[in-house]
Amino acid sequence: MTLRILTHAVLTLMGLILAAPAAFADDLRIAAWNLEHLDDDDGAGCVGRSADDYAALARQIEELDADIVAFQEVENAAAAHRVFPASGWHVEMSRRPPEERSRACWGKPGAMLGHLATGFAVRRGIAWRRNADLEAPGAGGAFQRWAADMAVMAGGRQLRLLSVHLKTGCWGARQDREERSREACTVLRGQIKRLKGWADARRAAGEAFLILGDFNRRLAQAGDWAWRILSPPPAPLLLLTGGVPFRCDPRFPAFIDHMVAGGGAEAMVVAGSFRETARRGPHPDHCAISAVFRPGE
Repeated sequence: MTLRILTHAVLTLMGLILAAPAAFADDLRIAAWNLEHLDDDDGAGCVGRSADDYAALARQIEELDADIVAFQEVENAAAAHRVFPASGWHVEMSRRPPEERSRACWGKPGAMLGHLATGFAVRRGIAWRRNADLEAPGAGGAFQRWAADMAVMAGGRQLRLLSVHLKTGCWGARQDREERSREACTVLRGQIKRLKGWADARRAAGEAFLILGDFNRRLAQAGDWAWRILSPPPAPLLLLTGGVPFRCDPRFPAFIDHMVAGGGAEAMVVAGSFRETARRGPHPDHCAISAVFRPGE
């Protein structure tokens, strides 16, 4: 009986330790990357990658040298682990259920769209805590993505991370003027307002936070309405892509993937550490972005 009680006490203590985010002693490079329809099986989905494609992507992730990656457009944990090997990474996915009916891939007859989820890959050895998904960006639509939410500790303070993938089709000023983009812009505006509510709640709780991922909006362009909503003068946030040249794809003028810091996370960013990782080949069609965060700063 004594041994049983002791064993139970040890397991309980271990559970409490694992449940709480632990402080990291070193700098952390945190990245965001839309992996473009990363599916579980070879040839599946709208991209249809081969085993060689997965291996090449895994090599690029190692070269990225990030400690935490907020990803988007990943079908499930099995798909994520094809490029984030389980031996070195822990994967957390959003809990949004798949759509009951799949959709045909645009421009690829016979191919069907896989589940597109947000999530995180965290290098083993870094302690973290999973929070409930922010379902609000989904706006009640089955296809719109939930935001995955996790926390680590930075210099004795909690750093909340929110991986987002917002509504496509309302990228900038031109779409604001187009009738055909009106629905997309209406949905995106609602999503931005709900992100603002999440940011306000973090600030009120005294939590440093980072919202990162695919915003599908050129927030850094002058006078952008979405950025004005998210970062009003009374409660400004730091846009890490602001003033940074966009080089990922010459067909497009500016970033739609962003990292937004607030609640004290602004002071944790190591100056000059933001970088955009160059794309190799046609897939993924986004480039990874990342920055280094220093505890205690």
